[in-house]
Amino acid sequence: MQNEASSVNDQKWAAQTRLAAGRFGWRAAGLAAAVFAALGVGVVLLSQFLWRHDAPDGLWLGVMILSGVGGALLGTQRLGALEAGAGALAFLPGAWLAVVVLQAALGDAAPRDPGVADQWATVLAVIVACAAGSVQSWAAVRRTTAT
Repeated sequence: MQNEASSVNDQKWAAQTRLAAGRFGWRAAGLAAAVFAALGVGVVLLSQFLWRHDAPDGLWLGVMILSGVGGALLGTQRLGALEAGAGALAFLPGAWLAVVVLQAALGDAAPRDPGVADQWATVLAVIVACAAGSVQSWAAVRRTTAT
């Protein structure tokens, strides 16, 4: 869009096109946030009801792999890397929300924390952003070689 805006004589249209190219996709980030908040809720619920507070050793590795796959799938839907990574930051609030709801419903039998260190949410954001960006780059290369 930037190249297109620089190649026309209509300055007003070019300015609007440049602004549109630089906009953050809030709707796309919201979709990614919903996906990863649900993943956070799922991890807490599985830990609470399936594994009874004794999560398997490979849980975090599985979450990272699942996040990478989710990021790649979001990238196939033309979701930008920035939007996908920003949406992945909702994993931790989703997990904490599940903990709070379980504490309200179960009392002392509920978990006290989501079982995931808070700083690892940034790792998920980087994984998701890289996966979405890689898929989009691969698709762009594939489109240019196909033509």
